[in-house]
Amino acid sequence: MNTIIDRYGAILLSASLLTPATGLLAAETDEAVRERGRAIYAEQMCNLCHTRDGASGPMAHVGGSLDGLAAKRDAAWVKTYLRDPQSVIPSSQMPKSTLTDQQLAELIAFLLGP
Repeated sequence: MNTIIDRYGAILLSASLLTPATGLLAAETDEAVRERGRAIYAEQMCNLCHTRDGASGPMAHVGGSLDGLAAKRDAAWVKTYLRDPQSVIPSSQMPKSTLTDQQLAELIAFLLGP
């Protein structure tokens, strides 16, 4: 009997740590999430077409700067845009994202963070 209660208690505790907006564990530090987002930004080679923190690639004029993005857009808008850029801005040249929801949440945390 105690094992069943212990098991369900652990499941409920784990579920309560998830944040609805991101699906990430609330116990994680914002910095850890942003660091994973920074790694995704690098892996996806976003810097080829964007500028972030003064670093840019050869086509940065196409995608533009992502500095100060949080002052212009919220996480929901960025997620929608990353999933299907042309549905938000028909003239966008950015490809649709194939990232998982968790990867997107981490990338967005980086893009909207300091």
